Amino acid sequence: MKGKTGPASARLRPILDTYMDSAVALVGCTSREMGRYSCEFDVLVVSKERQPPASLKMGDVFADIVFISEKDALKPANPEHALALALSKPIRDNSLVLSTSSATSAATLSSSAQAASRTRLTSALKTIARAEEALSKEAMVEADLWLLASAYEFAYSLLLSKETLPAPSHLLSQLRAASKGAPRAFEGFSVGAGLDAAGRAGCGARLEGLMVLHDLLRESSKSAMAESEWSTVRSEILAGKARELMTRIELAECYSFLGQELVDDLIAVQRTNPKRTLTSLTTGGNRLIGERLVRQLGLARDDKAVRAGLETLKKQTAQLTKAA
Repeated sequence: MKGKTGPASARLRPILDTYMDSAVALVGCTSREMGRYSCEFDVLVVSKERQPPASLKMGDVFADIVFISEKDALKPANPEHALALALSKPIRDNSLVLSTSSATSAATLSSSAQAASRTRLTSALKTIARAEEALSKEAMVEADLWLLASAYEFAYSLLLSKETLPAPSHLLSQLRAASKGAPRAFEGFSVGAGLDAAGRAGCGARLEGLMVLHDLLRESSKSAMAESEWSTVRSEILAGKARELMTRIELAECYSFLGQELVDDLIAVQRTNPKRTLTSLTTGGNRLIGERLVRQLGLARDDKAVRAGLETLKKQTAQLTKAA
């Protein structure tokens, strides 16, 4: 992506002009100066009206926008949101709501990080249990997905316990830094996330599979909010980041990043279609995802591989639970 030079206020001018009465800030990796050339701007807009998240393309600049109320900015209910606000970079803050929020969140950063870590750890344990239940029913694709999901929940919990806000396309480098002196924690994520498949072919196949999945989800989506989760702009952002990682030969980072997107997409499908299990999405006459796409997405691990991943993750989540 181009257009990554110059002040953020100039690059984000269309957003500032559209939401003229709103406070606007950068969050995510670009607010912490760790963004790559392909990283989009994660933009926070304090709005009086509830609006779903949106992905925009402005010339050569991409942005993901999240809208929150002033109340949520000043007193975030989610501890991860509090961390993001503590590390945010205000672009326009005439009412000083963002400055106040950032200062308040920074003062409670440590407690917010620990609370967020515990929440993610609980989720990791729940998803491990779901993977084991699917495995007992020989629902291998579903077991593979929940194993993958539990690996990311564990990784996020570990990073948050170190007061590090996870960034999906930088997750592996963050984990390497966080697990120095404790290599088994990194191994737990690596095995759970199936990073042994993280070659150029594996990354290319998973990216292609996700592009196909996004097309299918856009076509099958019935609500504007659900459709926005898989918009064409979001697909462009995903592909741009993945291709830069492959160009840099950061193949494990790329495969990890795409795996997080895969988990997010399929869990979002189940959230918007609560009566459909992953098994129903991949089997039967009304299936959305065929066998070839399952293989492209990297959800074809066998019983032995899934069991090995679960055992490794269970040990590491137990260690993290003791340390909490």
